[in-house]
Formats: sequence, structure tokens, C-alpha cells
Amino acid sequence: MSRTIALSRMRLVSYVAAQRAWAPWLTALALIFIAHAGGQARPNQAYAFSATILFAVFGWQAKLVLDTEPDEQRMLSRVTVGSPARELVSGLLAAAVSGLPALVLGVFVPLAVGALDLRGPVWGWLAFGVWIHLLAIVCGVGVGALASRALVRPTGWASLILVAAPVLVLVLGSRDAVIARLLVPPLFGAADLEPPADLGAMAVVSLQALAWAGVLIAVYAALRHRRS
Repeated sequence: MSRTIALSRMRLVSYVAAQRAWAPWLTALALIFIAHAGGQARPNQAYAFSATILFAVFGWQAKLVLDTEPDEQRMLSRVTVGSPARELVSGLLAAAVSGLPALVLGVFVPLAVGALDLRGPVWGWLAFGVWIHLLAIVCGVGVGALASRALVRPTGWASLILVAAPVLVLVLGSRDAVIARLLVPPLFGAADLEPPADLGAMAVVSLQALAWAGVLIAVYAALRHRRS
């Protein structure tokens, strides 16, 4: 486990040192300000919308992290940690951790600029914001993994994956049809939830989002195994 964490740390350091992190972080900050420029909104609605639009950034960032390491170095990393599974987990872990700065921006910037119509304890709403953005990170990692260079070489196809996923989340997630909403992680639909009264519904949303991300990561792992 220590080797896996050390490899994740090395990949994150390389990602930041190569200045690949700046574009996603600045894009996230710009999107957050745009999302909250229309005045105050209920925290559940504001955070759900923020997580939905940042989902695209999390996917893009995950791909950048996974692509930072050259292919030859990735093979050496696999030998260093002792197994393909550990090397794969270290990459996914690094991709997930890379989304934390944008999560902090997504949760605290709306509060700092007065964009939240707060009714109730602020800590409860902050916990809600952290929760929905963490789900967006996990789902974004799944999308970024499928678009990574290890699976998709052509830039056009990778871009299509990164763009299509958030568009589908926005379009299908806002539909009234249950079947359509089941096809995507319910990030947008979380706008209707209010803690602590809806903790059961939040658990259902968590399970659906994690299952959706789990399917993408399982496909990624299977394809990586076939190509190794």
C-alpha cells in the first residue's frame, strides 16, 4: 500500500510541476463564478449545479493526471509497485486527489461571495456541498479514465468522451423520465434534496453515482488488463 501511495504522490507532483493543473483549476474557478453570478440560490440547488458543471472539469483533470506519465514510465511504475492492479489504483487515486482543490473552490467560493440563500446551520450545507462534489469527482475520474491515453489514442475520440459525458448528465439528469435519469449519475437531481430530512435519498443518490462510476472504472480496468 505504501508503494501505491508513493506512486500516487509522485504522479501528482509531476502533474502540478508540469503546470498541467493550472488550466483545470482556473477553468473551475471561472465556471464557479459564472454559475453563481445570477444572485442568491438555495444551497442544495447551487451546490448541485456547481457539482454538475465541475463534473466536466474533474473528468478532464483525471485524464490529464493519467496522461502525465509517459507510456514507458508507466510500465516501469507497474514493476516498481509490484502488480498492474496497484499501478492502476495509484493512477485513479492520484486522479481523484487532483480534484480536491476544485472541490474546495466549489464549496467555499459561493459562500464567500454571498451566493447562498442560507436557512439553517451553515455546516450542514457545507457538508452537503462537500458530499455532492465528492460524488462528482468519483464520477469524473471514471470518465477521465475511459478517455485516458492508455485506452484512447486519438485526441478527437478522447475529447468526445470528455464532452459527451457532462452533456448527457445535464440533459438526462434534468428529465422527468425515471429511465433517463437512471442512465447518468444524479448530480443535477440532488438539487431537490435537503439534509438532514433527505438522508435516505442522499444515500440512494450516493449508491447510484458510485455504481455508475464503478461501471466505468471496471471497464477501464478490464481494457487496461487486456492491453497489458
